[in-house]
Amino acid sequence: MGVVWSAYGRSWPLVCRTSRALLGERPEGVGRMSAVVTASLWEKRRAPRRHVEDDLQRAVMQFLDHALGPRGVAYAIPNGGKRHAREAARLKGLGVRPGIPDIGICFDGKAMFVELKAPRGVVSEAQRDMARRLNYAGGVVMLCRSVEDVEAQLREACVPLKASVAA
Repeated sequence: MGVVWSAYGRSWPLVCRTSRALLGERPEGVGRMSAVVTASLWEKRRAPRRHVEDDLQRAVMQFLDHALGPRGVAYAIPNGGKRHAREAARLKGLGVRPGIPDIGICFDGKAMFVELKAPRGVVSEAQRDMARRLNYAGGVVMLCRSVEDVEAQLREACVPLKASVAA
């Protein structure tokens, strides 16, 4: 156990059979082995980040492109994401506001906004406050967790859609 593997400032003793084989030791009952010990056997891998809201927004935008027709316009509001402090300060100076919904829709003179959330997503206090402000200003704010929710709430707001979500 004298061999130590180190990376990222940490060290681990190599105690598997392959490491003993590399040292020329043969444990009893084991034949000659040749192996390479790689760092990937010991490094902790993060689970790939799932972008559930991004995937939902793509699907909603595709639906809205087909469903609204020429009388309506849907657009994404790219307000989220991690930024460097200097970039965040620059964007704040340009008018970026916390809590703005993900999608804006203009249809026959009406301003509507869609806040998309993953199934377990939680609305932040800034989002609640902005929804109140937009409603007070005459906009309609919808909280949706699926494309079906978007369709149902737009129909409830008396928006005639040219497409429907397939069941």
